[in-house]
Formats: sequence, C-alpha cells, structure tokens
Amino acid sequence: MGQIRQAVCGLVRGAYPVTFSSSRMIQLQDFRSNRYPDGCRFAVFGKIKEKAPVASNTYDYETYPRESGRTNLMKPTIIYSSWEDEQRRLQELRELDIVGTGPEPSFDRITKLVSQVFDVPGSLISLVTEDKQWFKSCVGLPEDLKEARSTEREHSLCQYVVAAKEAIVVEDTLADPRFAENPLVHSYGLRFYAGAPLVSSKGNVLGTLCVMDSKPRRFSELQVGQLCDFAAWVMTEIELRRDLRDKEALTRELLKEKQTIEAQRDLIRSAFDEPFEGKLLCDSSGRILLHNKRLLESFLVNPELYGNVHAFVDGLLQAGQVTGSALPEKIKALLEGRESSFLERFSSQMPGEERKDFQVSGILAEGEQPGERLVYLSIRERTEEERIDRMKSEFISVVSHELRTPLTSIMGFVEILLDRRPTEEKRMRYLETIHREAERLTQLLNDLLDLQKMESGKQQYVFEAVNLGQLVEEVADSWRDHPTHRLLLHCPEKRVYALADSDRMKQALHNLVSNAFKYSPGKELVHLSLEEIDGMACIRVRDEGLGIPQEAREKLFSKFYRVDNSDRRKIGGTGLGLAIVREIMTAHGGTVEFEPAPGGGTVFLLRLEALQGMGTVEYP
Repeated sequence: MGQIRQAVCGLVRGAYPVTFSSSRMIQLQDFRSNRYPDGCRFAVFGKIKEKAPVASNTYDYETYPRESGRTNLMKPTIIYSSWEDEQRRLQELRELDIVGTGPEPSFDRITKLVSQVFDVPGSLISLVTEDKQWFKSCVGLPEDLKEARSTEREHSLCQYVVAAKEAIVVEDTLADPRFAENPLVHSYGLRFYAGAPLVSSKGNVLGTLCVMDSKPRRFSELQVGQLCDFAAWVMTEIELRRDLRDKEALTRELLKEKQTIEAQRDLIRSAFDEPFEGKLLCDSSGRILLHNKRLLESFLVNPELYGNVHAFVDGLLQAGQVTGSALPEKIKALLEGRESSFLERFSSQMPGEERKDFQVSGILAEGEQPGERLVYLSIRERTEEERIDRMKSEFISVVSHELRTPLTSIMGFVEILLDRRPTEEKRMRYLETIHREAERLTQLLNDLLDLQKMESGKQQYVFEAVNLGQLVEEVADSWRDHPTHRLLLHCPEKRVYALADSDRMKQALHNLVSNAFKYSPGKELVHLSLEEIDGMACIRVRDEGLGIPQEAREKLFSKFYRVDNSDRRKIGGTGLGLAIVREIMTAHGGTVEFEPAPGGGTVFLLRLEALQGMGTVEYP
C-alpha cells in the first residue's frame, strides 16, 4: 500500500512515472498503480474538505474530485493551478466577452489549418470557464458535441493544460488513469490528445488549442512547438478581437463625445449667431476667442483683424465717430476683475447712414481652469427702442396735457358753481363747457381703448353691405353745425356699396374730418367726396390747411406721432387718430393714402373694394 501511495503521489507531483521531454510538454510514459492516495483528495464540489500540499519542479495543481471515498480509477475532477490564478483567469475571460459568441471565420480557418497540418480528424479552440469547456471553433467533433459547443469541465482534458500552463500530450488516453474512465474517451473514442495553452498578454491561460484522434499516436517535440505557435496565433486573434471591440467602444464613446461637443458648439454658435445682437467672447488678457457675424455687419469692423478687444473697441468707436465714451474703461475694469458687469450706451453714425443707438453689456464669467476669467460682450442696436421710448415720452406728455386741460376746465367751472351763485345764463354756459370737456376726455379714452383692441386683434367687426353714400351723408350731418368750418359733400348719382363695418368706417371718417378741421386754421372749407373708380370705392377728405411736411410723411400713421412745429404745437390731439384709421382700413382689406392737395392742404383717400351689381338705383 505504501508503494502504491508513493507512486500515485509522485504522479500528481510530476515526479515518478512522468518524464519531461521539453519545458512545454508533459508526456505520459507509464503508470502501474490503479489507486490514488487519500492525501491528494481534498475538495468535493468546490468546498474545502481536506488539503494536502502538492509541489512540483514543473507545475502545481489542486484537484476537486466529484465524489469522496476510494475508487479503483480516478473519478472526473475539476482542477486548477491555484485559486488566485483561477480567479484572475476567469476575470479576464469575462472581460474578453467571447464565451458564448457564435462561430467566426478567423478562428474556423485556424482549426481547419491545424487539422490539415497535423493530419488529425479533430481540432478545437477551447475556452475553460468555471464549469464548462466551451468551443469557440471545432473541426471533426461528433454532431451532438458540435451542436452543444461545450462539455462539462470535469470531463475536459483541456483543464489539465490550463492548470499546468504548458502543453500536454496524451498519446493513449486509455493508458492514463486520469482519462481512462473519461466519458469523452469511452463515449466518443478519444484515444489521442495534444493541447497547447492559450496564454494571454497578461499571463493568464484562458483555454487551449488542441488536436485529437480516435487512435493512439506519437507527437514529436517539433509538433508540440508548432501547436504552441498556432495557439499563440489563436490568442492573437482573441486579443485582436478584444482590441477591436474596445476600439469600437472607444469610437462610440468618442463619437458620442464629439456629438456632445458639436451640440455644445452649435448651442454656443446659435447663441452667438443671434441676428439682432453682436456678440464677442474674450479671455482675461483681452484675446478675442469668438464673435458672430452681426458684429461685423453692424460696424463693418472685423474683430479678427485686431489683436485684442481693446484695439477692436477703439476701432469700433472710431468707425462710428463716437467720442467721449466710457466703454474702453469699463471693459478694462471687467478684464481686470474690478467689475463683474456693466451697461453702456452710445450713438454711432457710420458713413452714409443715419445715426443709430447702441447698448453694450459686459459680463465677467469663470472659465474652466481655476482662476481663468472670460469676458462676454453683447452689442445691441436700440435705435427703434429709443424711438419708441421717445414716442412714449411724447405720448405721456401729450396725454397728460390732453387730460389736464379738460380736467382743469371741468374742475374750475365746478368750483365756480359750488362757491358762487352765478346767474342762470352763466350757469348754463358753465355746464355746457363742462359737458364739452367731458366729451373731449371721453373721446381721448375711447381712442386709446379702440387702438389697443385693434392692435391686439380683439376688435369685433360686423361686416355687411353698406351704402357708402348714405354713410358719408350721416358723417357730414354730424359736422353741419361746426362753428368755424363747413363740410361740403360730393356724392355720385349712383349708389356705391361695400362690405364694411358701418360704425368703424364712420369712426375712420370722423377722425379724418376732425384732423382736417384742426389743421386748417383760418380756412373754412373741407371737402368730403365719394366715387367708384375701377371697382374701388374711394372716399376723399380734402382740406386747404397747413399740409404735411416731407419729413413727417413716413411716420404719419405711427402711434402717438404728431408733427412738431410752431404752427401745430397749439393744436390739440393725441396722435392716435390716423393710427386708428389705418387699423380700420387694414381690417377692411383696404388702404389709406394721402397726398398734397392742389393749391395747398392735404387729401386723404380711403380705398376699399366696391360691391358690384348693387348700385343701379339712383338717389331720389
């Protein structure tokens, strides 16, 4: 018994019947014992039961028998060199993500070539996992194994190569007690096996490249070397596959990062490409990093031609003939960190253009690097805003005056009526004045409300077939008793109809007649006429008054606009009447026009489409 124990222990340690023909090959020579010692059996199903240290000049491995107890032959066993090596090896296998993948031509070519070179019926690329031997590529295997593409690890011959970390040759499996009862040997007739380890660049043995035959055969040291070279080729393909996968993943990440950067760039550019503002970004030294086209279009000064923002701003102000601006000093304070923001306005006049108003805002921002400062400048034209602000100021002034005048008159006469006892004649005159001024206030408020509704689209229009001759007569009748002016009416014999809102058209005509009276001081006559020309109904209001200056014609229909000169300054009004007329005519699909009247004064013309076939009846 002791001799048997010694012989089997020698086998496990690689001492007594095993000889080494090269550093890469373990070749079985002889085995006379059919039993193995208890000291070599120390684990069952992966759980530590009993451990006996084993050592070898060539390699160490640990055995995990499937069953405990004595047996005549060695039972199927899971083995590995050490627990630490096994964990490192399995971790790399998981990272390679190759186990379970489908066939690939690059590996199939190798197994076919290996079978041809060594003249064997079977070859395979085997990857050894925790519990399986999985085939990445195989040639000459039975159909069931080929379909399963794996076997249990404990039946695997390749696991011995993984444990040994070098090539193993078994010239006759029936002569080796480790494999004599192996299901692969008995069920599939496996008699010859030679396997070379697949050693990764990290030094882990992941599996084998092996050749097999159904009859015993010899395998020379030269052939073992060739098989190891083929195994290195397989490992190169595996790592190339991993590198390609990693590069594809890196490419996807880079593409994603590129898309993110492009999206951020597009966002920045979209912010900088604001069509109404010139924008510029510079660092704390004043170096211009980014600018948009609007900056060049507004001032015809290219920031790229200047070394820094100071030179650019000087060129910008010089091009616009701007003097005395505090803008350079404010930008300097921002760059030096003495200020965090500023707002500056200036007026500029480029050659051949009208003077324009601009507003520059500057903001100090933190850069990506610690202590890095960036300065963001926005230059916006506010000429129209300035014009609107002036108009609002003028409007407030006008409305205040227009409100104050009737209110002052009303309050004055009311105080007289309360504090004194005027005669009946004076009392009636005072009440008439109060009534007239109240109507003036009402008209002002009505104009404001009407214009607001029209501009917001809330004004309701009731369109119907309107007899325009009758409409202008009603307007003329309301002005018949005017104390200073006479309105002369000119209508055709044939009736003229149009699709219109009668009340709104009367409002437009009243505004025009009122303006004609107000702007014709010392001239008594105002003419109101109606005619149909080329299918269009044309209503004209002509005065013989002050006329309209050339410079005022473009702004005449603007809200709150009033011609400003000494002749007109004492004439009342809010500057809303003509704006209301334009809104009414636009809603009717018509137009309002004006032109100088022959001999002085102004003619206003309202044009809208006439309804055909309704004007055959003559006036009585």
